[in-house]
Amino acid sequence: MKKIISFTLAAITLFSAVSCSSASEKSNSTSNKAANVITDKSRIFKRSEFPFPDKLNTITDILYDEKSGKVCIIGQDESGETLCCFTDSSFSMYRYADLGIRSENECSAAYLLSDGKLYALLTLTNYADDDIANAEYTYKLNIYDDSFSLLSSVNIENTDENDLGQASGLYMAKDSGLVAEIGSQYVTIAPDGRITSAVQREKNDELGIADMIADTWKYSYYYRDNTAFYGVKSDKSREKLVDFANSGLSDVRSIAPLADDEFVCTIGGKLYRLSERDNAELADVKEITLAVALNIDSIQPMIADFNSGSNLYRVNVKNYSDGHEHTIEGFESAAHDLEMDIISGNAPDMVWLDTNETEKLASKGAFTNLYELMESDTRFTRDAFLPNYLEAAETNGHLYSITPTFMIRTMAAKSKFVDKENWTFDEFKAAYESRPDGMELFETANNRNAVFDRLSNSGADFIDLTTHTCSFDSQEFIDMLEFAGQFPGVDEYAWEQCSCRNNTALLSDMYFSSFRDINVQKQSVFGEDMTFVGAPSADGKGSVMLPSNQFAIMETSDNKEGAWEFIKLFLADECYNGNPNGIPVTENGLKKVMESALEPPFYYDELNGNKKVYMDETGMDSYSNEQIKITPMTDDEQKRYEQFVRSVRRISSGNTELAISSIISEETEYYFAGEHSAKQCAEMIQNRVSILLSEQQ
Repeated sequence: MKKIISFTLAAITLFSAVSCSSASEKSNSTSNKAANVITDKSRIFKRSEFPFPDKLNTITDILYDEKSGKVCIIGQDESGETLCCFTDSSFSMYRYADLGIRSENECSAAYLLSDGKLYALLTLTNYADDDIANAEYTYKLNIYDDSFSLLSSVNIENTDENDLGQASGLYMAKDSGLVAEIGSQYVTIAPDGRITSAVQREKNDELGIADMIADTWKYSYYYRDNTAFYGVKSDKSREKLVDFANSGLSDVRSIAPLADDEFVCTIGGKLYRLSERDNAELADVKEITLAVALNIDSIQPMIADFNSGSNLYRVNVKNYSDGHEHTIEGFESAAHDLEMDIISGNAPDMVWLDTNETEKLASKGAFTNLYELMESDTRFTRDAFLPNYLEAAETNGHLYSITPTFMIRTMAAKSKFVDKENWTFDEFKAAYESRPDGMELFETANNRNAVFDRLSNSGADFIDLTTHTCSFDSQEFIDMLEFAGQFPGVDEYAWEQCSCRNNTALLSDMYFSSFRDINVQKQSVFGEDMTFVGAPSADGKGSVMLPSNQFAIMETSDNKEGAWEFIKLFLADECYNGNPNGIPVTENGLKKVMESALEPPFYYDELNGNKKVYMDETGMDSYSNEQIKITPMTDDEQKRYEQFVRSVRRISSGNTELAISSIISEETEYYFAGEHSAKQCAEMIQNRVSILLSEQQ
């Protein structure tokens, strides 16, 4: 049985793995569950600026040798050539050396500083006919002495003909030679330059290399992600050493440890020392604990800005996803750990969670009513927000959580086929039955599982987590089951790609992530007037908001005012300049994105007096893969789209808990196999999910 689970873009974002980009990052998995635990050894750091090496234009690598105390900084000069300078931990004097690495031949390098020697593993890339897929890679290992004079240069012989790529990491091997991360593999390089072994690098495994490299004094090696800098010990245990946001740091690029538990890093083209702040400096600063259970890349810069700019408060992030796999099960376990902390009295000051979790915690009285904070605010009063958003977000007249932006999930059809916005299930069936010959229902996946999944939103729209109730035994749900049952099974239907634009499909699933996006999809998917019909529903509210993760303040917090000040950063007008990813919940924010959508996308050219430069905007016809040139929306279209956005008055989580989706999948399979009636299926789901929800109270 194939289980179908619906995910919105917001849910996909939630469950995405931590992004990685730097040469020192490792992405491999381990079956050792204990190794997944990350011990937080980070402190609060202050930064002091070092003089930037005057002969360098940019810095790409900072290396530190714990035994010698030497610091090596590598970057490019004004001409783009690689240049090295070295110093000690005082950074009082730079000595420069030309490593002889030239930028021609698409050359890149991974570096290692050990026992006073510098190792540079060079990758020379030859793009055959400018085809990246057929690029050829050759490698060379340069070794330099303690003055960075070249000692030897050896061509790397790939005797096993491994499928390699660019080198991005270099370490000392346990026995002899080196271990390099090249492409998707870890390879061992013998002293004579031969590649003697290769191990495939698995995804999401920061520890896969630990068994291959030599132990060092304190940590075997270091790695970083977008949120923190970590040390990995020889026993594979991990320690978080620098939490960027907690110390008010954002856009950290190269980073390396120094002596005395200090660090050096680059931020915004400047070089800084990171040293621990004195307790006296933090004595009058109130700490606000922010609990999250997911990737915080999107909010980390704001946390850093708040921490660096406030003398009254500091946000300390506690990420419950640390130590859990970045899977649906892992994130559910992380959320459970947070709930257990709250029950035990170890509650944070505020949370940033998905809609499912905020609804469950709100039902238990965990959150403060944000309307009370708005009453004493001079800027963000109730009138500052979209009335339909507040109506959709509040519970019994209280607002327990808030999101800066939301997406809209709806369905749409060409207006010449359907001219009524929102429809009942009977109206939906009538439109389907009267469709032109040869027209399918959706543009793709017209099988019973997918049709049912889309119409019911995987059951999410029949669950109320605030009251711990469900309505799967409703006639609406039964109608959806019976309608979906007429379509072929997953293994029976032929794959097809239909098109609303070419009149071979009636409906298109629509997810609007910005106001501009409505215009792009209208021209790309339909090419003419469209009607927002939404999913068929009894209450005529078939279009729903899909919030980005939501902020909520704990009722038990002693720092509610400070937490509210932090949340307001995300609601400020400045956040909605340009093309924000989401529809703002504030009146001023909506006005900004509406105005910007009346002109083509643009950027400001800082090199030419901050001049506004417009760009072409294109969409894609998914049926023909034809690129569609997008024209800005008209004033009349803007008014219509605004009316549509303001008409949406319901919030959906956009995803269903794994245990509930499993129940729905199991029971619907019995119905589709003809073993139960639709009514019996609905009653079984209702009984099983009701029990599950009652256990969560």
